[in-house]
Amino acid sequence: MILAAATMVLAVAACKKDEDSTTLPSLGGTVRFSLDPFIGINEEVKMTASGASNPDGAEITYSWEVNPAVNEDEDESGEGSATGTEFSLNFGERLRTYTVTCSASASGYYGISTSRSTTVVKSGLDGEGSITGIDISGLESITGEDGMTYFYRQIGPLDWFIQNLADKEPVSPDTEEYGIPYANVEVMSGIFGRYYNYNEAVKACPEGWRLPTETEWEEYLETAGSQAGDAADQEDDFQSGDLMADAYFNGEKMWEFWPKVDITDETGFSAIPAGYFSAGDFHGIYERAVFWVTPDAGEEPEDQAPVKCLYMDNPEIQTFLTDKGSFRASVRCVREH
Repeated sequence: MILAAATMVLAVAACKKDEDSTTLPSLGGTVRFSLDPFIGINEEVKMTASGASNPDGAEITYSWEVNPAVNEDEDESGEGSATGTEFSLNFGERLRTYTVTCSASASGYYGISTSRSTTVVKSGLDGEGSITGIDISGLESITGEDGMTYFYRQIGPLDWFIQNLADKEPVSPDTEEYGIPYANVEVMSGIFGRYYNYNEAVKACPEGWRLPTETEWEEYLETAGSQAGDAADQEDDFQSGDLMADAYFNGEKMWEFWPKVDITDETGFSAIPAGYFSAGDFHGIYERAVFWVTPDAGEEPEDQAPVKCLYMDNPEIQTFLTDKGSFRASVRCVREH
């Protein structure tokens, strides 16, 4: 009798284990919603979920989670949540990255989910924006057609922008906008500047300003390098690090550390590694800075123009020719002082 009772208990336990281990079917499809990788401060974003399917045709419930919580009154490590096909959220003023997860669920099915991240950004070099580490004290400024404030400094006979041009305004009603923003998100124009092809770059500077020539760039480097060298008792011994700003993007160091490159920004040029655009995508972010210059008179190839390039791991400033129409780089404007 004891043996029979024990056998019955084991049988019941085995049966319950089989029931607990039953695998539920998963919902079909893929959860989809759109969220730009960058958004401006206090921007309210509306997200709409779709894509999940229920084999039974029954109702699907969508739920949303945001981590970390946007509301400063909530625990910073916690998650905000909401339910519904549509979800609107104002991400506030904190310059940080948020992850939004949308999950689909239905009775009797395993749920499915998708996560996307977005980073809150703010333009300006006053120490309150996304880009910090650039000294603008004592500098003069102008307001561009785009409404942005551009700071500049004098080097030799020219005034030079110390930040990348972001203007997109066409010069006439029958022309298209100039340049494209990083990640094709408009708010990034005021952070990294816009990326122009050469044909746009020669027209994009504000009135009274223009693209520097290759010779002017080299004269600028010689002058700035000489000034920095005099201060360091090593005349004319300048390198790419003398043009690089020890800049941060939302608190993250932009130029990655390499022993061969000593970032001093002694020239005040304040280059940031905004990279470039080529072959349908953005490249070199946090690795290099690339700037258009106009070729010297009589040396302009029909379909190519020169760019100046600063690399995070190379102290030499490089020049190369690239396609005028398909390659996109940053622009620094100059004018006679």
